[in-house]
Amino acid sequence: MDTNQSASATVAEGASVMRIHSDAEISEEAKNYHRLIYPKGEVVLKLENLTKKFGERTSVNGVSLEIKSGEVFGFLGPNGAGKTTTIRMIAGLAGITAGEAYVCGHSVKTEFKAAVRNIGGIIENPEMYKYMTGWDNLRYYADLYGGISDEQIMDVVRLVKMEKRIREKVRRYSLGMRQRVGIAQSLLHNPRLLILDEPTNGLDPAGIHEMRDFLKMLAHDFGIAVFISSHILTEMQLMCDRVAIVSLGKLIAVKSIEEWTRAEGSTVKMTLLVSKPAEAAAVLNQKMGVDAQTNGKLIIFNVAQDQIGQISQVLAGKRIAILSMVQGEKSLEETFLELTSQAGTEIN
Repeated sequence: MDTNQSASATVAEGASVMRIHSDAEISEEAKNYHRLIYPKGEVVLKLENLTKKFGERTSVNGVSLEIKSGEVFGFLGPNGAGKTTTIRMIAGLAGITAGEAYVCGHSVKTEFKAAVRNIGGIIENPEMYKYMTGWDNLRYYADLYGGISDEQIMDVVRLVKMEKRIREKVRRYSLGMRQRVGIAQSLLHNPRLLILDEPTNGLDPAGIHEMRDFLKMLAHDFGIAVFISSHILTEMQLMCDRVAIVSLGKLIAVKSIEEWTRAEGSTVKMTLLVSKPAEAAAVLNQKMGVDAQTNGKLIIFNVAQDQIGQISQVLAGKRIAILSMVQGEKSLEETFLELTSQAGTEIN
């Protein structure tokens, strides 16, 4: 067995089943699956000053956060920010230099088996035996967990929409199909915490949309805490309830998507389609003190809410026609780039 497969077996060891909360309300789609439903709002993962050093280099520097059941939590950062190292420490695949990681109240350092029995996930790449079918791979891992029936396996197969191809050999699968079977494997033992590193990797646009809805269903309907590391910022904005941004191993902040994208204070982002963009930008810069940027016939700028009414007056005075005006929020990508450029992207 290779290293990644050994890691999967380790996480599987000692897996247990928790009680069903029959009074939980779930969507109609979710009712088609026989899965455990966990209460929402409970702290499933808690990191306290989590630190990892490699010699003199600090890869993860004092990260503290909480992830609760029933939410999709995004973990964002540039390459070298320490995302994968943090995930590997949570799963017990890398030693913790300092601090603590708790899963369902159990320390990964001192109660490893109790902690990891609540974890499922794909860390780095989904690894399977390529000469075996997808079904045989799942059956193999189910035997490692123990007490998992063929019916339960087929339930997760249907959940990831692989029932038509599950009897084929893995070597025939695309990366996206292996990703789906990997997620099915991670759900076999009904984990409280699902950790996924780049879950939409290898998927086409339709597959990405399906994966997004699927992960949201796992969190919102079944009460699983879904922890996602990804570089696809637009998808994270559509998928996640809260997002943590890290840079150079340090946690910058944890906020809801609404908080990350909300314009600060009374400032609003405006996008205007105008007849004379360069002239309009110059006029707005001069008359209103805004930093207007042009993109074709579009001009984009931030302005105080109480100044919005002046925009049309200022441009009309210069005989510049406004063809459209859109008031919007900053995207998660814009916020991410602002914060990480301030912190720097050099790998220390």
